[in-house]
Amino acid sequence: MSVSRLIRRRIKSAKNIAQITKAMEMVSASKMRHAQEQTLAGKPYAEKLTTMLKTIARHTNSAMHPLLQTNDAPKSLIVLISSNRGLAGGLSTNLFKAVEEFMKPKKAEFVVIGKKGKEYALKFRHTIIGEFTDLPDRIRFEDTLPIAELVMKAFLDGEYSDVHLVHMQFVSTLSQKVKFEQILPPPAEEIQQPADLVEAKSEYLFEPNSTEILEFLLPYYIAVEIYHTLLDAKASEHSARMVAMKSASDNARDVMNGLQLVFNKSRQAAITTELIDMTTATLSVAG
Repeated sequence: MSVSRLIRRRIKSAKNIAQITKAMEMVSASKMRHAQEQTLAGKPYAEKLTTMLKTIARHTNSAMHPLLQTNDAPKSLIVLISSNRGLAGGLSTNLFKAVEEFMKPKKAEFVVIGKKGKEYALKFRHTIIGEFTDLPDRIRFEDTLPIAELVMKAFLDGEYSDVHLVHMQFVSTLSQKVKFEQILPPPAEEIQQPADLVEAKSEYLFEPNSTEILEFLLPYYIAVEIYHTLLDAKASEHSARMVAMKSASDNARDVMNGLQLVFNKSRQAAITTELIDMTTATLSVAG
């Protein structure tokens, strides 16, 4: 095979790769925007729910609720939220490194969300008590309910001293960071501190009573926290993949340009050689 033909094939391959990565970049950008919109749309609701819980907590002995009590269990439960696919730069690597650092002073077991998290836990022989690797790309609130039920049951059984959500938090399109959030028992400042001053001065009538309302709302609050964390993790995943695919597209175009330059030089050299041969032959005949 001639050098020119080989270079043309490589240029075509680089062009095909650039088209694929560009398409993946655009898809990831669309999915990232959708996840961000879902997160922002649900934020006022989550904030109001938190305020409501604080208000109820001030009118009842909330510290006695089983989900708010601490215990002396020797291990923690980590709900590890990861992606199902790769091609997202160092997203998964950074997440798993942070988890290893977090686990150094303590023993922990896992609920894994996403195939990458499951692969990590199996590779390092961590105990998995639950796995959710088939969640849809567009998360719905009802998708989080089995996760919340599993986590709350494990905590109420006294097997774990605390439960942490771990995921890559969306900071900006170009930046994500690892976030650890304790959801069980919720930190005192999240639930038990007084609500804002306006709420503190208000009078409420609870039906049937504040204890039963807290009993209903607290598990719902945990599910909402998991739901919004999943949305945030999705936005991070898609933004990281979008950036990675843009970088891949740029690199493919650079390769194409470099190969095109080599091809042009090769063609120029071949044409020059042919002209020299023709000139030499003409001079030989004329002589």
